[in-house]
Amino acid sequence: MIFLTGDTHGLLEIDRLGTANFPLGERLGRNDLVVILGDFGLLWSDPPRAEERLALRRLEESPWTTLFVDGNHENFSMLDALPEEERFGAPVGVVSPHVLHLRRGYVYTLAGKRCFVFGGARSVDRKGRTRGRSWWPEEIPSAEEYRRGLDSLEASEWSVDWILTHTAPNHILQALDLHKYLHGDPVSAYLDEIYKEVSYQKWFCGHLHRNSRFAKDRIHVLRENIVNGDTEETVSVERDRPPLRERIRAITRLRPLEGD
Repeated sequence: MIFLTGDTHGLLEIDRLGTANFPLGERLGRNDLVVILGDFGLLWSDPPRAEERLALRRLEESPWTTLFVDGNHENFSMLDALPEEERFGAPVGVVSPHVLHLRRGYVYTLAGKRCFVFGGARSVDRKGRTRGRSWWPEEIPSAEEYRRGLDSLEASEWSVDWILTHTAPNHILQALDLHKYLHGDPVSAYLDEIYKEVSYQKWFCGHLHRNSRFAKDRIHVLRENIVNGDTEETVSVERDRPPLRERIRAITRLRPLEGD
């Protein structure tokens, strides 16, 4: 089986894969896959902090195999330095034997599904980050990676089972009224062109900090929910949290005024 979830942002949200929130995980085996759709973030500090090493060890000790697509909030210097080996029919970056990075532009065979993978996105907060410490220009794919994606799809006769990306095609950003914040992202523009040409059954992505399903487009945007890829049912305990800004507004409204 394949389970999918949105951005984990390193130590901030990796605990969603713990037993309390993902009790089904205890019954999984090594052939079962949990896919994080970008902003994995546990390869961040160089050298890694003790807490990051512990979180990675716990992932490796989990009964399933963890796969992740790269997002925009990643240390690409560390990702690019990972040893590489052939798994699932294409190259992966090896964090540990059962924690693997799915590279951009390849078609992998995951639990019998042919999955086109393409990570990356433009950071809207990049101006407030430091190059090489909290932001890396490799968040935007190279010309080689864009070409690899097209070549892989052409080799697959423009037909795959699933598509796994970090961000979404432009028209999904518009549908969620996020295009005004995320406009100008070349990755979303690229994915929009792929959307027009490729035949697929399901498309899963993260990045947008929403849990939204577009039935007509067969596109499922994920945040904290963990879903069974086959049924698209949410299997995590915590689900459908409002976006962070809405939660902050709610807390502010409930806060007593001075003197109350």
